[in-house]
Amino acid sequence: MEYINRPGTGDGNTYFNWRYLAVKRLIILSSVLLLVSIGIFSSGCIDGDDEAKVNCEEVFCIGTLLAEGEDFNMPLIEAVGLAKDDINKAGGNIEIISGNSFQAGAGEAVASATQLLEMGVRGIIGPSYSSDSVAVHPFLSDNQIVAISPSATSPTLTTMNKELVDGGDQNFFFRVSPSDLFQAPILARQTQGKTIIVNRDDAWGNPLAEHVREEIMSDGRQVEVVSYSSDPVSSAADVVSDVEAAVGRIPDVESIVLFVFSEGGEIIRGLLDSSVIPEEVGYYVGDGLVFTSGLFPHVDRENGEIEGFKQVISTPPPGKRLEEFKERFNFSDFTAHVYDAVVILRLAALSAGSNDPSVYVSKIRDVTREGTKCHSYATCAAALTDETTINDDIDYEGLSGPVDLDENGDIQDGLYAVDTYDAQGVAQRIYLNFQGEEQ
Repeated sequence: MEYINRPGTGDGNTYFNWRYLAVKRLIILSSVLLLVSIGIFSSGCIDGDDEAKVNCEEVFCIGTLLAEGEDFNMPLIEAVGLAKDDINKAGGNIEIISGNSFQAGAGEAVASATQLLEMGVRGIIGPSYSSDSVAVHPFLSDNQIVAISPSATSPTLTTMNKELVDGGDQNFFFRVSPSDLFQAPILARQTQGKTIIVNRDDAWGNPLAEHVREEIMSDGRQVEVVSYSSDPVSSAADVVSDVEAAVGRIPDVESIVLFVFSEGGEIIRGLLDSSVIPEEVGYYVGDGLVFTSGLFPHVDRENGEIEGFKQVISTPPPGKRLEEFKERFNFSDFTAHVYDAVVILRLAALSAGSNDPSVYVSKIRDVTREGTKCHSYATCAAALTDETTINDDIDYEGLSGPVDLDENGDIQDGLYAVDTYDAQGVAQRIYLNFQGEEQ
């Protein structure tokens, strides 16, 4: 089978002819073999089985594009394993094949996806990151392979899906985390006074920064945006210097908003140490920085250094079900989302009666909305396969919340947490719905 690759990220380039595609495929596969040899791409099962032993004609193979070795992704990879165990205990018969995808750029991200298809996967979990998701998006549609991301939140992905739908085509990319179109107004309303936004210059940081800037400006406040390179990542010292220059342009700044990844800890350290930035400035952080691994090693959180810090992040609804899930492994942000993504993939294939993604893609939305509510793979699968049930339409209510995917592959309901840190570095949490109303 030939897999179709187009250069760029969906800018209208034409399809390759078959001769060029054959050459391109050899180049990609050679690159993938090199990636394997240096450990950038890993094949095999989550449980350590040899990939060569997996027969994807006999089991439902799911590939992952979650970067192994990255702090953000390790709990997500573990949650995929939990989902696999739960599904297989209920007769779901799935296997996981893992591949890396971390800010790899269009060529390498697509090469990883190509390799997964060569291995026989029938669906993909990931990519984790918006920039990788934007890069892979055209490949998914061209090759009719379904992907569900647990944590890619860029509004650009909604636009890409909408263009397909409006053109009468099927979108193959879905996500179980909310678009940043919801996060932007919630975060903007946390800030006060003159504001500086610091963001990664990529498919995640730029749209989010722009939407927050528009929200703040609509409130009649002055705002300055400082973007920094994400490939390669700018040094913390350079970012701090740019922020200090922005402070010179808008004196008396009261808020600094940060859309950063793991490099954010060093950047924040530099901002706290700066003699130019006012000590009383408030810090507001988006969902890209994992505080436990990315921020806390760089600050003295127990002695008031991050008092008043706020973070806004998509979160599962609290309750007994979530607490039981947390007890099973090292829970972190988006782990419930990735668990749900695996369950939805398998339920869609079961509902369609086919492991062919070009067939079951139409069931991805159906199993998440307007049916009988069910809360696990076992109960949902039982409803789908019970011959005595007149209506086997199901509505999977995920650990991450009500999924309810719309025609653009986005969820429309859920919760955000706003964490405010006290003088001992302990977060005080409130919950807001997508409209910013406290729950």
